[in-house]
Amino acid sequence: MEPDTGATLAEEPEGCLSVPGPYLTVARPDLATVHGKDKDGNPLTVEGRGYFARCLQHESDHLAGRLYVDRLSQRERKRALRAMAEQRDEVFARRAARTEARQADGRTR
Repeated sequence: MEPDTGATLAEEPEGCLSVPGPYLTVARPDLATVHGKDKDGNPLTVEGRGYFARCLQHESDHLAGRLYVDRLSQRERKRALRAMAEQRDEVFARRAARTEARQADGRTR
């Protein structure tokens, strides 16, 4: 991930399946460039703007072992973790219901 010097910070709500429940405002650049390799090992560059830039950064953070809550202030991070704990049972129940519905329909995902 390369920082884009022409980017402006966009403050938008963000959530994550790894942090079930809360959505909190995270500031991220509105432009992002990611370098990697395709399935054959050839160099690949992906650029994104707006929401796609946010997604690229969010997923790149995961590859670096970070979650969106790691970008929050300590106070906001504590708030997010409390909300996650409070909503955990409800979130997992919804996920289980969706999984059961898919399985009943013969879908595996």
